[in-house]
Amino acid sequence: MKRPILLVCFALALVPVATCESAPAPLRVGTGRAEITPTAGKDTLAGMSGRRDVVEKIHDPLFSNVIVFEQGEEKVALVSLDLIGVDDEVFDAVREALARDHGITQTLCAVTHTHGSGFFPEALHAFLIERTRQAAAEAVAALEPARIGQADVKHNEGYNRRILNQDGSVSMMWNNKDHIPSPPVDDTLGVISIRRVSDGSTLATLVNYAVHPVISMNFDELIISADWPGAMAREVEAAVGGRCVFLLGAAGDINPYEADMFRYADADAVFAKVNEVGSRVATAVVSGVESITTFHEDAALAYDVYNVPMAMREGGPHAEKTRRVELATFVLAGRFALVTMPGEIFVELGQELRRRSPAEATWVVANAYSSSGYIPTMHAACQGGYGAAWGTFLEFGAGERLVHQALVSLHYQMDKVVPLRTGP
Repeated sequence: MKRPILLVCFALALVPVATCESAPAPLRVGTGRAEITPTAGKDTLAGMSGRRDVVEKIHDPLFSNVIVFEQGEEKVALVSLDLIGVDDEVFDAVREALARDHGITQTLCAVTHTHGSGFFPEALHAFLIERTRQAAAEAVAALEPARIGQADVKHNEGYNRRILNQDGSVSMMWNNKDHIPSPPVDDTLGVISIRRVSDGSTLATLVNYAVHPVISMNFDELIISADWPGAMAREVEAAVGGRCVFLLGAAGDINPYEADMFRYADADAVFAKVNEVGSRVATAVVSGVESITTFHEDAALAYDVYNVPMAMREGGPHAEKTRRVELATFVLAGRFALVTMPGEIFVELGQELRRRSPAEATWVVANAYSSSGYIPTMHAACQGGYGAAWGTFLEFGAGERLVHQALVSLHYQMDKVVPLRTGP
């Protein structure tokens, strides 16, 4: 049975509702944003090297973005934070606050995974939660009738950083400034355009792309940046209006060509490249937005969520499944699917999900809710290397299990499963 969903906020609040035979209620969407940039010279964060230090510089701001979808009496929220990651307790508190303040009973939370944000300590958790509450309140207050359209654009900005050597071992190519082709990669840039019914103007643009935000990653200084997704969002908003929200795809093993530039370039060159990459992606996004000709006003959202039991890989094939990871599936207008994954899933898993999905367009939303480390393919786990033999901790085959569960959910949500019969 379908469960209509009505809200998305980069921490998605999801509300299951019984399906009725009548036409769905009109869709209303609202957006909210609050700045979550730390204070230079005051706030102490953990940098990429693991050291804790006071923030030295702010290059560009970080935000909490919230998109709320409402249908009838139901609301669902999606919350996105411009952070590399965040503790579960922050997202748990956000979900609780949105349910209490706005009747949003579930919220799906994700991070853009920018490596230029630093890791926020417990002392700043209340700040993150309060700012996200403010963004959600703004989104709820701004709800208005909306329609949804989608486009895929082919665009290449990344390479696979895992290099298979002739002896079968794996080396890591952390930077590829010569742009040497290194497959597999996913060049599908997903765009969802949300337009106002009143005048057709852009209310929000959702962007999904499988390339790590690691150009501004700095091991020596804490220079705060939303990396190329932040630059991309600013340019998209200037071009088409509304809010632009980035959702990271299956980029577990995919870097931008100029990853980790601080190893060989100064800050001016690094952020010039951040803006250059962001601008190129923004141009592709805008072309996608402009190519959309079909929009859906009765775009009911179907939603389901699973807590998938997982074992730890170190325990071997018979280890007890003591960890539960959250996977959620969302289908917009019966056509466009978002699948949230709890960690950094490898690109081939995202491609397999899209290939087998019954939806017209299917997005992986990585780093959603609780971080579960890297999620490699079984093949990669047999090869080894970063993300496959270290930096990963879920059971062998976890990625394939999550893809399978997502496909089961999507087929049910889209009424593709023939009901059982009691007779011939």
